[in-house]
Amino acid sequence: MFKNKYIIGIVLAILTGFSSCADLDLAPLGSPEAGDISEERQAFLRLTAVYSVMKDFRYTWSMQCFGDVLSNDATYSGSSNDAQTFTLLENYQYQADHTEILNKYRYSYQCINKANLFIRDMEMADDALFSKYDKEQMIGEAKFIRAYTYFELVKTFGGVPCYTGVLDLDHERLGRASVEEIYSVIEQDLNDAVSVLPKKSEVANYESSYAGRITKGAAIAMQTRIYLYEKKYDEVKKAFEKFQNECGGEYSLVAPEDYTWQFSLDGEHCSSSILEVNMYNSSTQSSYNVNNGNRHVLMSMPRNMTIGFGCAQPTQALADAYDAEGDVIRKKTTLLSTEEAIEIETAAKGDVAPVTDDRTGWYNRKLYLAPGQREENRGNNQPTNLRLIRLAEVYLNYAEACYFSGDIANAQKYLNEVRSHVNLAPKNHTGSQLFEDIMNERHLEFGMEGFRFFDVVRVGWGEKVFNGTKKAEFGAKTPFSAGAEVLPIPQTEIDISDGLITN
Repeated sequence: MFKNKYIIGIVLAILTGFSSCADLDLAPLGSPEAGDISEERQAFLRLTAVYSVMKDFRYTWSMQCFGDVLSNDATYSGSSNDAQTFTLLENYQYQADHTEILNKYRYSYQCINKANLFIRDMEMADDALFSKYDKEQMIGEAKFIRAYTYFELVKTFGGVPCYTGVLDLDHERLGRASVEEIYSVIEQDLNDAVSVLPKKSEVANYESSYAGRITKGAAIAMQTRIYLYEKKYDEVKKAFEKFQNECGGEYSLVAPEDYTWQFSLDGEHCSSSILEVNMYNSSTQSSYNVNNGNRHVLMSMPRNMTIGFGCAQPTQALADAYDAEGDVIRKKTTLLSTEEAIEIETAAKGDVAPVTDDRTGWYNRKLYLAPGQREENRGNNQPTNLRLIRLAEVYLNYAEACYFSGDIANAQKYLNEVRSHVNLAPKNHTGSQLFEDIMNERHLEFGMEGFRFFDVVRVGWGEKVFNGTKKAEFGAKTPFSAGAEVLPIPQTEIDISDGLITN
């Protein structure tokens, strides 16, 4: 737990912002609104506003409700009403008016708009204003966030409207940009960010004053992700080599005995973590849409027995995948059985209410906080960070790129680096089985972190993996078919586009 999880508390009351280094007890100077930047404290508040949407549950819940629930790893569950609202989505019958689709789209563009305004105004700001904060670095942070957000949009919706300037109220309507055009913007923003952001080792008192802000390591790691989705395998390898050369000494996989710990409160910003959204319990900001905590915890914990809603429950299919690999460590880290949850809650509180609406017998342990760790009275403000980029992903991105470029030795090496940190024996297959091994490793390593659906569809395995047998006992029986790789743009956006946007 680091000091800067609690900073900018007063500023967040205005911005619903993202923790970073600032003085908690000082009244905010300047304004977070767009316009000329006249002093650097104002610029920092504006950057906080850009970060703020990444903290919003409506922006990030798609990690679970799309990335996990649309795969065979989870079902939406929750109350009968919650489960019913996702039945069609789980059957790949996407509703363009679904609330979570609208949230993802709307809050992504809110984030992009804030970034565009900030970048424009910062580029026009007088360099002489800046002494405490680095002007170019702050622009780089905003560009990373814009790139991250456009990536979230393009992987979810395919081609979407794409702009990097500030739009006037009477701007010309924008249609869908091509996927290639969007990735070009993402690549440029990340290149710009890499060139100006600091490494962890270059920041004084990193853990207490900076952890949670974007670093050079995070930007290069993100490059390995976006190039992998683009199937630019040589670029993945170049980014990985740059990461290793410039930042590799700052990160390391945790030992097997610490694997579960890295997802705990004490394990935040550990050596294996590259980017996290800082979350904390705020005494003033605790509503559904304005809070400073990790609402994913509230959504995921067992229903009725805890304050949780019991949504995005892991399935037995995911448990079976861990068992098939003999993967004890990651199964224990990822999956919490109903029986164990009852034992934990009972040991801490005595008699507890029964669990209700339990459809699978499993809960997401990576998002579970036991009594004494979680916030009971302000449930939206759970204090565990949201992990966005981990070193294991960078290694597996590289392993996959090496496989497709014929570098089998390094594909095997980095696959086995990840296996070694959960005490699994190395695998040294070649050919298509090596690719199967890498994809299976991604499945187990990133269980319930929002990767699975997007990983499967990006490699063209949707019809093979999501074949209609997934979650049959919960009513989701329709097999995946071509076209279900992307979700529809919200109907409200279609309606106001004057025919420029269609699904």
